[in-house]
Amino acid sequence: MMRVCHFMIAVIATMGATMGSVACTKAEDAGAEAAKREAEEELKKKAAETTTAKKVNPPVAGRANIPCEQLIDTAGFTTALGEKEPVSVKDATKSDAEATASCAVVRGGKRPSAKEQEAMLKKSRRLGVLSGDEICNVTAYCWIVEEDAHFRRRCKEMGNRDDDSLGSYACVQVVAQGADDVNVYQLLDEDTKCVIKVRGGPSMVDNQIISSCAKAARDLIGPANIQVGGAPAAPAAAAPEPAAGDKAEEKAPPATEEKAEEKPAKKKKEKEKEKADPGPPAKGEGW
Repeated sequence: MMRVCHFMIAVIATMGATMGSVACTKAEDAGAEAAKREAEEELKKKAAETTTAKKVNPPVAGRANIPCEQLIDTAGFTTALGEKEPVSVKDATKSDAEATASCAVVRGGKRPSAKEQEAMLKKSRRLGVLSGDEICNVTAYCWIVEEDAHFRRRCKEMGNRDDDSLGSYACVQVVAQGADDVNVYQLLDEDTKCVIKVRGGPSMVDNQIISSCAKAARDLIGPANIQVGGAPAAPAAAAPEPAAGDKAEEKAPPATEEKAEEKPAKKKKEKEKEKADPGPPAKGEGW
């Protein structure tokens, strides 16, 4: 009998230990599952925060275009380029599908006639940039999000050279234009965050003037100039005057007031004369 009792006590003790072990294991599993869920939630929260922080809008959203009259301060460019006559702008945005705006800065003044140009060629082998010609072109790329380190790295990848002659970093491409090597400037504008490209016009080979145009673009173009629906940067300059030989014949000026008044006075006198001398009777009257 004693042996049976000892056996039953041993069985009960073993079962208690087993049940206790199972209970502990379940509690541990539940704790581990809760910790796993908490870690997952934390990761999701961090991922959401990271995504929100990295979302940066481009300077000009929606691939909107900016009018050249708004982008280019013609008065400021006239001064910066040392032009005697006010410059004007021509929109060339359609020539570059990726440009927010592409603007030709045009020389002002009276364009030489064909004869005057012939005389100029006798003195010099080239005419250069005449009135009505493009001095330089300013193109703004504001639909992209760019940062300085990537911009500099990209410059090297494209085989261009680093340049700080403008007083700030620029990426310079040297392009052969006939017998001349001319510079094309690309810079990441600090104020607008747009990439601005500046090149000379078709007849411009003076790198100093192209450099002055790039400086003007960097200094004069600001956030207000790239605001969609913004106001013009400055009043548009008058278009260059055509050459004397190209002008159409001018029409005779309109009659003066005195000449216009002569006609009624003349008619009045004629009527008075008719009353004094009625002349022969009309047909059917007094025959």
